[in-house]
Amino acid sequence: MKVHVLDANALYRFLTGGPGAGTVSRLFKEARDAEQPLRMSVINWGEVYYTIAKGEGFADTARIMDRVKLLPLAVLAADEAVLAHAAQLKAAHGLPYADCFAAATVAKDGLLVTSDVKDFKRIPGLHLVPLPEHKTRA
Repeated sequence: MKVHVLDANALYRFLTGGPGAGTVSRLFKEARDAEQPLRMSVINWGEVYYTIAKGEGFADTARIMDRVKLLPLAVLAADEAVLAHAAQLKAAHGLPYADCFAAATVAKDGLLVTSDVKDFKRIPGLHLVPLPEHKTRA
């Protein structure tokens, strides 16, 4: 199984049952079965947290994100190499800064799970698992 990286919208849709939630659910099941967790940048995890907190409040958000800890999901720190790569992507391709962390987290042979296909297609060589387009961002 190739390594899959979730952007913020992919996890948010899974948690809220939005368009593409079934695809993300299937990927979580495959990750569990293969004992190879999906990955996500801590920056994108934070995006999910604040998006939920805006609508649900902090107490409910903490409970929801505690359940996320039970998923086969590795939340990866943004070390200096990832920070530099994200900054380079921002400078070269003009993506929203947090999205650059999702792209910077993808390994050379990995796949990014996203609904922002139009934005991420600007990055040459980045392989995508597309979710349905969205009208509002996470």
